[in-house]
Amino acid sequence: MTSKMRGVSNHPPPHQKRGEELKKLICLLAIIPMLIAAPVLAASLGISPSETELEVPGNGSATADFQVYYFTGDLQVSLVDIPLRVEPETIHVESSDEPADIQLTFYGNETLGSHTYNGYVRFLGMTGETVAVAVKVKATINHTVAGQPLPPQTGGGESFTMPWWGWIVIGIVVLAVVVFAVSRVLHIEVRRR
Repeated sequence: MTSKMRGVSNHPPPHQKRGEELKKLICLLAIIPMLIAAPVLAASLGISPSETELEVPGNGSATADFQVYYFTGDLQVSLVDIPLRVEPETIHVESSDEPADIQLTFYGNETLGSHTYNGYVRFLGMTGETVAVAVKVKATINHTVAGQPLPPQTGGGESFTMPWWGWIVIGIVVLAVVVFAVSRVLHIEVRRR
């Protein structure tokens, strides 16, 4: 006599199904933080100061000092939204307990006239031909040409930078939405069975 003939079902009771689904949800929630954190662990690069302001003459140059933390390899340096030249463009850095001091030279260009540029110095940490990590340092460059005063600054040039705790709040909200969505899907699947 088979179990169907005796009126016994081969399916586990509903509370056991919920327990199995709950185990799957817990495993999924345990894996998500690891997937999110994995790219962060790949490489690290710290640059100070986090912003700089320079006076660069149109017919000359100015230097800025930076410190590099936590990185070994080649740094490619470029300017974003600043139409000047910076050197060196590539710097080899060896990580140690102390930060590495680097000096960048910004070269003026008389043909650009006097202008204040608000942009970034971009540092790309390279591993071979691949960008492993990037840091942008806010830069204000007052580029002056003899006989041409700087134009007056207009408001509204500031951009919004989110504080660290804002990113934590966004992460918690995203995680809550994922947990809610997964629990709804698992709940629907349990009801279908």
